[in-house]
Amino acid sequence: MASKSFTLAEQALISKAWERADSITAHLDGLMAATPRDEKDAPYDKYIPINQKRVKRIRKALTNKGLCEELSAVATALPRGTRMLVLNEFWCGDGAQILPVHEAVALASEGTMDVRVLMRDENLEVMDLFLTNGGRSIPKTVLLDQDGQVLGTWGPRPKEAMDLVKRIKSDPAIAHTYSHEVHRWSTQDATQATQAELAVLLSHAQRP
Repeated sequence: MASKSFTLAEQALISKAWERADSITAHLDGLMAATPRDEKDAPYDKYIPINQKRVKRIRKALTNKGLCEELSAVATALPRGTRMLVLNEFWCGDGAQILPVHEAVALASEGTMDVRVLMRDENLEVMDLFLTNGGRSIPKTVLLDQDGQVLGTWGPRPKEAMDLVKRIKSDPAIAHTYSHEVHRWSTQDATQATQAELAVLLSHAQRP
C-alpha cells in the first residue's frame, strides 16, 4: 500500500500518465505481437518470446478457470471509476506472469474498473514516484480512485516470490539462479498468490 502523500504536481503527472496509457488488453496484445529487436540495441528483448508463451498460457487458464472467489467478489463490488495504472515492459517476465490477472479482473468488474499500462522506460518520471526499496522494479500496480487519487500500490511480485528472490540472492553460490527459481515458483503457484494480494489491494477501493 502507498504510505506517501503526493504533491499537486505529482498528482498532475499521474493524471497525465493515465490519459496516455494503453488499456491492459492492448498492452498484452502488443506483447503477443512484439518482435524482439537486435540484442545490441535491446538486450532484454530476448525474453519476449518466452513471455508470449507465458501470457498465452495464463490467459487460457484464467478463461477456463476464472478468478478465485475472493478476487471475483471484490472485482464485482468496486465503485465505478476505480482504476489500476501499471508500469511494465514487454521483456519483463514477472509482468507476463502477473498482468493477465489484471486483465481478468478488469473483465470481471464488468466496466466498473479500468486498467491501463505504461511502458516504464518511456515514463521514468512516473516510475520514480513508485520505487520499490529504491529501485524501478516492475510490474508496479497503482490503485486510483475515480478522481485519480492514489489509494495504494502493489508489486512487483507477490510476497512469497519476493521472499524467495531475497533468500536466493543472499547466497552468492546460487544467486544467479533466482530468475529460474522465481518463474518455477510462479508456474506452480498458478497466479493464486497474485490473485489473493490483488484482492487485498482492491479492497481499499470498495465502498464503505
